[in-house]
Amino acid sequence: MKKFSKLWIQKLSINPLNNYSKYFIHFIFFTSIIFTQSIPKSELSLKIIKYNKIDYISLNEFIKSHDLQSTYYQSKEKLEIIFENKKMYFSPFSSYCKIDDKVYHLTYDVILKNNSLHVPLLPFYHILESINMPVQLIDAKKNIAKVLTNIYNVKGFNIQNKTNGIVLSIKTTKKFPKKHIATSINKSGWLNITILNSAIDSIGIRNSSLTYPITKINSIQQKQSGQLSFLINKKIDDISLSTTDNYIELLLSIEQSKNSKKIKELREKWIIDTIVIDPGHGGKDPGAIGVNNIQEKDIALDISKQLGKMIERSLGLKVIYTRDEDVFIPLWKRTQIANNSGGDIFISIHANAANHKARGFETFLLRIGKTKDAIEVAKRENEAIKLEEQNHQYIDFTDAKKIVASMTQNSAMRGSEYLAERIQINLDKRIDSINRGVKQAGFHVLVGATMPNVLVEVGFITNKYEAKQLAKAQYKREIAKGLFEAVVDFKNKYEKQ
Repeated sequence: MKKFSKLWIQKLSINPLNNYSKYFIHFIFFTSIIFTQSIPKSELSLKIIKYNKIDYISLNEFIKSHDLQSTYYQSKEKLEIIFENKKMYFSPFSSYCKIDDKVYHLTYDVILKNNSLHVPLLPFYHILESINMPVQLIDAKKNIAKVLTNIYNVKGFNIQNKTNGIVLSIKTTKKFPKKHIATSINKSGWLNITILNSAIDSIGIRNSSLTYPITKINSIQQKQSGQLSFLINKKIDDISLSTTDNYIELLLSIEQSKNSKKIKELREKWIIDTIVIDPGHGGKDPGAIGVNNIQEKDIALDISKQLGKMIERSLGLKVIYTRDEDVFIPLWKRTQIANNSGGDIFISIHANAANHKARGFETFLLRIGKTKDAIEVAKRENEAIKLEEQNHQYIDFTDAKKIVASMTQNSAMRGSEYLAERIQINLDKRIDSINRGVKQAGFHVLVGATMPNVLVEVGFITNKYEAKQLAKAQYKREIAKGLFEAVVDFKNKYEKQ
């Protein structure tokens, strides 16, 4: 049903740009158009299972009901699902999923049951609806989830400027025959593309990005066809059309006199793709020794490996360890490893030691220590220098001028502060311990790091209660999750900037 404030219907002569134009009526709109789409819908039913009183659905059933492509990567323990040209990734025992390059929180962990990954129903569909996927959860009763899905086959578009013209790629879920597509350009610069048997996702079209010289987009859904109209602020000499299973591609050749002009390069977004994890101490350096002879080096390595696996599985990022086994690595070499690997974040993981009453977790930045406790922690962590066989030149942290000079060279301090803040916030949510806050002290392992860097003390192994907790696999896993969530927060903030 359409309502027009004003409409001219113009018969087209054969356009030399497209031999199919004679089969279509060309609409020219001078004012706004109100229309409703008639899109076929399908109702699906998915079985619900209860786990810890939370509703879950099987991803295997989700894949089968939507007729989706999927791949399970055994070595990475990761399931990839391709849905509406988006890649979705899920890993067992993780409360995060990744859709294309963005990470989303499912609130509850993905579980493995009956050889299928299961996801929490409500958060999963909330995420899908928030990114305009063509699904809607309409009911969840009697252990059955009813889902309404729109069957769109034209989803959005991409625009690329080339030296010889413009490539306009229209995203589709099927291959349209070329004979079902008609194109024409009117005197006002509107390129009209009419596609027979198409169902246009107007939200997907609206959310696609316009790039000069294409400045406006209109979409019209009719009963037997859909039409996309693009306003182009350059003269088009020719149109070449091709189709694939996923795209309708049009090469729009611009005036040859303007081909020599260079297209301005967009500033590349800062992508965080490498995380350096530094398990403290190792080998002949046990670090602190706590209650029941628990050793700091073992705690640090265990948490570091768990954190690294979470980052690799859920974010698909590269993880560099300064050590991944029980070996001794000099402090200066750890920073060198981080810099040489092109790391974007450097996290050094340790366990604390003091009197038997002290407990809690804290995160340190590289600065001159202001409190007695902070200075003592740095002094203990720097003791590893005495075990090094070669005399390496280290900064004297009693010399304020030298440490300030070192800090001046480190342009990543603001990022370090944000990372430290997020670590404390997320650990506070995850573990039953005392939040001792963000502090500053002179740690040699952080000197010279060219990326945001922090040192985390996850708890006191000299405290009877915390030593017992840090010996538990689940407690260490919760610490790793808190650190992982801080990395996610950091990645989302700085990539968005």
